[in-house]
Amino acid sequence: MVVRKIISGGQTGADKGGLLAGEALGLETGGTAPPNYRTEEGPDFSLRNFSLVEGEYDPKVYPKRTKRNVEDSDGTLLVGSTTSPGTRLTIRLCEELDKPYIVNPTPSRLRDWLEGNSIEVLNVAGNRESKRPGISEETSELIQEALR
Repeated sequence: MVVRKIISGGQTGADKGGLLAGEALGLETGGTAPPNYRTEEGPDFSLRNFSLVEGEYDPKVYPKRTKRNVEDSDGTLLVGSTTSPGTRLTIRLCEELDKPYIVNPTPSRLRDWLEGNSIEVLNVAGNRESKRPGISEETSELIQEALR
């Protein structure tokens, strides 16, 4: 398999599911988190265990973090609703930066996309856990099944 590293912004939900999948598969993990490792549940310093770095403070912290993770990856997996502001931003940035992305694939479709685009560093993004309960586990299982 091509993927050697999974990165995300560390938010609850799809982001965290991607990191958990990477850990379960023995892959390198990382990414850029907001200052103070902020999530919807407050600071999550356990993200350091996934080698996330803390982004610089800025009033537009989430857009900057999102852009950094798109830039630092070969492609982005999006899981969840495409109508959320964060997902719309991620898609726009992928298009502006000419980076491939895939939305809500099946495991086999994800595997084919990863191989077809030679994705070594995969950025994982999507809905927060509060917006779609269970998305963290769903994302982790999707990635693990695709990469097994």
